[in-house]
Amino acid sequence: MDPAIDWPEPGKREPAPTAELHLLQDFVNTNDIESQRDAIGDPQRLARWLRDRGLSDGGPIEELDWQRALEVREGLRALGLANNGKALDDTRLAELNRAAAAYPVVVGVDAKDWSLRSAEMGVEGFLGAILSNLARSMADGSWSRIKACRNDECKWLFFDQSRNRSGTWCTMKICGSRMKSRAYRSRRRAVSA
Repeated sequence: MDPAIDWPEPGKREPAPTAELHLLQDFVNTNDIESQRDAIGDPQRLARWLRDRGLSDGGPIEELDWQRALEVREGLRALGLANNGKALDDTRLAELNRAAAAYPVVVGVDAKDWSLRSAEMGVEGFLGAILSNLARSMADGSWSRIKACRNDECKWLFFDQSRNRSGTWCTMKICGSRMKSRAYRSRRRAVSA
């Protein structure tokens, strides 16, 4: 299954440029806050989501691993919000770090580069890979372009393709327009009060 079909980018925005960051982005965006749709809302749905993407054999997922997956997902969203000027949610960050401690990664080196990869298989391997992708993108600087939409009713994770890294909303046509309209109405109310 192509995740872009199930979870398309708003406003036809381009996804992250690497497969690793796109996977991380798709994982966070499994929780579509605006439409109240969660593709991994229970352990069975997480198993199906991983299986459909060829990331596991579809075996059962323990409740604890599912809860940790949600903590990783929402911790990544909190980091994306921080990249977009919001205060970092320390609780989400602590949950992310606590969950990350359960998924070891190993360093791989070849003649040209290094990589981090999961030491496990299944959901543990997937979460280890997501955390490895986060570490690698922080190391190479691409993480600063991963942002969560500043619209609190959205918070969609997007890759800021703008030259000056000034992207604020998942898409100007949807959330940007809504937020600017709200700000305008708020200013108008303040003037007439």
